[in-house]
Amino acid sequence: MKNLMVMLTFLFIWSAQSQILNKEIKDKLDSQIEEYVESNSPGLAVGIVQNNVIFYEKYIGLANLENNTAVNKNTRFNIASNAKQFTALCILKLNDEGRIKLGDDIRQYLPDLFKEIKDPITISNLLTHSSGIRDIYDLWALKGQTWWQLFIDNGDAMDLIKGQKELNFNPGERYMYSNSNYIILTEIVKAISGQSFNEYALEMFKALGMDQTAFLTNYMAVIPDKARPYGNWNGWKEYPVITETHGDGALFTSLQDQLKWEIIIQDRSGAALSSDILNRSQLPIPDSNISDYGYGLMFGEYNGMKYNYHDGNTGAYNATFLRFPEKNTSVVVMSNNGNVPSNYLAKQLADICFPIESDKAVKFPSGPEAIEELNTISAVIGDYKTNDGTIIKIVEKDGYLYREIYRRDPVRLIRESGNLFYYETNEDLKITFTRNEKGQRQFTIYLSSQEPNTGTVLPSFNADQEYYASLNGTYFNTETDTSIEIRHLEENKYTIIKNGRARDGELLTEDYLRMNSYQIGIDRDAEKNIKGLMVKNGRIDRVRFVKN
Repeated sequence: MKNLMVMLTFLFIWSAQSQILNKEIKDKLDSQIEEYVESNSPGLAVGIVQNNVIFYEKYIGLANLENNTAVNKNTRFNIASNAKQFTALCILKLNDEGRIKLGDDIRQYLPDLFKEIKDPITISNLLTHSSGIRDIYDLWALKGQTWWQLFIDNGDAMDLIKGQKELNFNPGERYMYSNSNYIILTEIVKAISGQSFNEYALEMFKALGMDQTAFLTNYMAVIPDKARPYGNWNGWKEYPVITETHGDGALFTSLQDQLKWEIIIQDRSGAALSSDILNRSQLPIPDSNISDYGYGLMFGEYNGMKYNYHDGNTGAYNATFLRFPEKNTSVVVMSNNGNVPSNYLAKQLADICFPIESDKAVKFPSGPEAIEELNTISAVIGDYKTNDGTIIKIVEKDGYLYREIYRRDPVRLIRESGNLFYYETNEDLKITFTRNEKGQRQFTIYLSSQEPNTGTVLPSFNADQEYYASLNGTYFNTETDTSIEIRHLEENKYTIIKNGRARDGELLTEDYLRMNSYQIGIDRDAEKNIKGLMVKNGRIDRVRFVKN
């Protein structure tokens, strides 16, 4: 009987494995991975788990270029924001023990935070990035500090967060990803457990059998089998890492440990965690109006399959996991090569494992339903703002239209017909210029693999010299101890000095300037007098600067 059970178990595993893995598929997976990494370049570790069994593993490239150490099963990568699932798991564990409620206001545990905010900010808000709390790294950038060049830790992050008097938006109002949320969660774990967050998490990892996994809390710490991060700037160079912020990221782990975790999730069992915790960890949070982000996980649909996933990128470390519950399959990608697009690669590998059925493939419009006349291309020149706040300039040069975005190369737009153009760099990427129901000029960008993206032209504004000069002055934000000075040059051109560094500024429309990626609104009182500025950049919004 015992031998029969062993044989049946073997046949089950063999049958399950044969579902996706045969030599043809394995060769395709190998070939796809080898397009990104060579044996003598920074490396990559990839694993696929299906039905609680590891079906595919590949290690390629180098963990350390100085001594030619190859990536192997023990190599530890920084998986960056993929760590958030484990920070959330610590909170879930405390919740399961009855020591915390997700609806608790965070000030119940951290009373020094946001004393001037009357609305509750719940633990659930932190988990789902719906708290409105500004991102710590963008706050450091506002101060003129490059975070990865700083000797900073969670204490420094909390000091800056404690100085914030306002939020990006009212708690629970909407979603905006902010690393600050998960750094604050580490402080809540510390306050409740009486241990440091790292100690608490380490106990959990040990109980899960993940002995090669730990948060980095000291940048000088020796990490066995550590993959060093490399970017290619005229040759491979190591990306410096001297920060010690963690909980939002900074989790070093091996592929072996991450595949163990995927098996635990698929099997819904683990000695350290109940099946209830494991089930909850993979679902959106109940009673939250945020349905596409949960316990350190994003939720979506890919090629007709529901999946949850996360990406992690810090410096030259890149990592992605994709989980397809209906297929009981996970794809894990980890790299120390800054050139590896881990999310894109993971999806390419999923495509090989699960060829797209034409009737289930998610396709978006590849172009407009109808093409309209466009008499002159000069009619569409202007500054456009997309739904996510990105500013895109459409300019004319030598009789051609170009698309310009800050920190990206300009792209020439080739006229296909009427109001339809395609990108010179990608003929499948189309853009049309039309008018919306309000008569405003707008563009729509089409690509069959993504939702159409619309931008609306900013209203033109004819100002006189008095108006231009009225914006001049020095403005100060007490939350970050940052000053901005505005100096008019000519027409709509300005010099904007932030933290002593001068940059080019431009008035795009009335009371709305841009400086690099910063969007600067003029804040006026009821009598139209200038009170100050409201600044937005990345994951910070409504940062108030008062005019001196």
